[in-house]
Amino acid sequence: MWINKIKKLLDIFLPSNCLGCGKSGELICPTCLSEIILTGQYLPSFGNLKKIITVLDYDQPLIKKAIRSFKYPPFNQNILNYLIPFLIEFLRYSPTTIDYLKKNNFVLIPIPLTKRKLAQRGFNQSELIAKEIATEFNLNLNTKILKKIKNTRSQTNLSPEERKNNVKNVFRIKADCPTNLVLVDDILTTGATLAEAAKSLHQAGAKEIWGIVLMRG
Repeated sequence: MWINKIKKLLDIFLPSNCLGCGKSGELICPTCLSEIILTGQYLPSFGNLKKIITVLDYDQPLIKKAIRSFKYPPFNQNILNYLIPFLIEFLRYSPTTIDYLKKNNFVLIPIPLTKRKLAQRGFNQSELIAKEIATEFNLNLNTKILKKIKNTRSQTNLSPEERKNNVKNVFRIKADCPTNLVLVDDILTTGATLAEAAKSLHQAGAKEIWGIVLMRG
């Protein structure tokens, strides 16, 4: 996409400042990166989701800044290069989980964006996260099954009930649904988006659904 080409040029010619301390040179300097706390955990099941894994907490100030950097203008996807390794590290030290996912042929499915949102942002952060997991652990990835067909309001300032209604019936299944799958997303707050996607996939035939989320809000 043309928007990604422009961003890459800007990354080359414009210096980066650390989101944490403001030091010039990197989006997150080594000192600030070392202060990020990995809080990997398995959350209780809810809805059609059997297990949910998260690795970072939104209440860390630097994590808040990082989220705003890639989810809102200037839509800096490079910030994910600093955050995804925390997820990979947690999963690497959870060999029983990875073995289970492989043995039972789980398929990674990133939470999709609408065409309009994808064009605006230039990338789907959930897909980027899912691709890294798939590559690192040799898991199957499918970006064609789940589609988001409705543009929704930002969930940021909505109540839990409003969030649930905001994403109601926004997903459609566009291909055969695997029996076992893992939904991948960037942030979990009330879980409304993840739950709605899981509901659609369960209705389409999925039996066991997990969630892997980079951070928890």
